[in-house]
Amino acid sequence: MKRLLPPDHLLVGSVTALMLLGVIMVASASLSISEARYGDPYRIIGHWLLYIPLGFALMWWTSRIDIAWWKAVSVPLLALALLIMVLVLVPGLGKNINGARRWFSLPLFTLQPIEFAKPIVVLYMAYYMSAFPERLRQFATGLAPMLTVLAVMVVLLLLQPDFGNAALLTAVCIAMWFVGGVPIRHLASLVTAIVPIGLIIMVAEPYRLRRLLSFTDPWTDPYGSGYQLVQSMIAFGSGGIDGAGLGQGVQKLFYLPETFTDFIAAVIGEELGLVGTLALIVLFSILMWRCIRLAIQADEMFARLLVLGSCLLLGLAFTINMGAAMGLMPTKGMPLPFVSYGGSALLGECLLIGLVLGVQRHLPQNHRPGVAA
Repeated sequence: MKRLLPPDHLLVGSVTALMLLGVIMVASASLSISEARYGDPYRIIGHWLLYIPLGFALMWWTSRIDIAWWKAVSVPLLALALLIMVLVLVPGLGKNINGARRWFSLPLFTLQPIEFAKPIVVLYMAYYMSAFPERLRQFATGLAPMLTVLAVMVVLLLLQPDFGNAALLTAVCIAMWFVGGVPIRHLASLVTAIVPIGLIIMVAEPYRLRRLLSFTDPWTDPYGSGYQLVQSMIAFGSGGIDGAGLGQGVQKLFYLPETFTDFIAAVIGEELGLVGTLALIVLFSILMWRCIRLAIQADEMFARLLVLGSCLLLGLAFTINMGAAMGLMPTKGMPLPFVSYGGSALLGECLLIGLVLGVQRHLPQNHRPGVAA
């Protein structure tokens, strides 16, 4: 029986450190809100702590599965992912929160299917390009089937609506297609078509247009469309170099919305200052470095593309969240990986790291540094 390499200690260590930071900051950001909503200051953080061991268990279990198995089941998993993305749109099955139907309401928790569909789409794209490299030269047999899968997923996301994940998944797939060998002329034509369509989608809904305009100058409407960004910028500015101190932030006291989810980075900036923000960036940079190193090291195309897609899903989500919180990008409800509150997001992120570790732990003998686990 093939003995597995021990998990990459730097990769697992950076993920663990990010989760620990997340637990501390979610607790700090949620106590007052939890007290006001539920009469119990520890309800939100207590619920969040239930997901941490589940995430580690999922990561460990996934890391032990040979990637050949994932390759073999990628098509059935894709069919399952598309099915649950359709079912969540059905009234009575999907739960509507703030005008978006993105969740299943289960007895103990809510489940957001896109967080599990994203890794499956990455699996399928890696499978198709590695299994049929000769098909990639022709549009009809190469890019077209993969583009159809992406288009169906994007339409289902826009119906929820979830423009952020639709854009994220599109960017990741295009990057994978580029690395996987899809001809540049096909990708150039695709991007030329996608850009105007994306712009139309962005301005078609008034709330998206308001977000886009408020991003350019949030101070023109500081109590309306620019409110979130203004409060986030105030949090970062008041934190200074070393922060106000853990638990001493003011913006989380019902000034800044979504403090323990989308804008957890602003709470870190206010309470831990520039030092804490840079520590967060360094930890995530280590995670990205280990993933990119592994993608370069992998010999098989499926493994390389799987690691690349997983890395990009996490890295782009991190960039979008931090950019929105700092006013560098339009505000978008994208969680900060491993740090923001959100059970489905955390489990999906742990699944991605588990897939990466699965590639690393099953590296061939000539890549092994020494004694196997």
